[in-house]
Amino acid sequence: MAVRMALSGNIYHEISNILGVSNFFIGYWKKQFKTKGIAGIKLGHKGSKWYLTARQNTEVIEWLKDKEYCKSNEMLLI
Repeated sequence: MAVRMALSGNIYHEISNILGVSNFFIGYWKKQFKTKGIAGIKLGHKGSKWYLTARQNTEVIEWLKDKEYCKSNEMLLI
């Protein structure tokens, strides 16, 4: 988002206030994009190991589908 805003002409100070990031952050990722393209700004994190079994995962998804809304403390349990 910061890169898109910077390339659209927004000044770093405005972007910083809106997104809560530093000017360095904006400049760094804009430079990454300009030198390496979209591959330069893709996250390298692959995620963590999945701890639920396939059955448990299905049960959680079904439980979520049945809820009209979730309280924040319920989401911490997921």
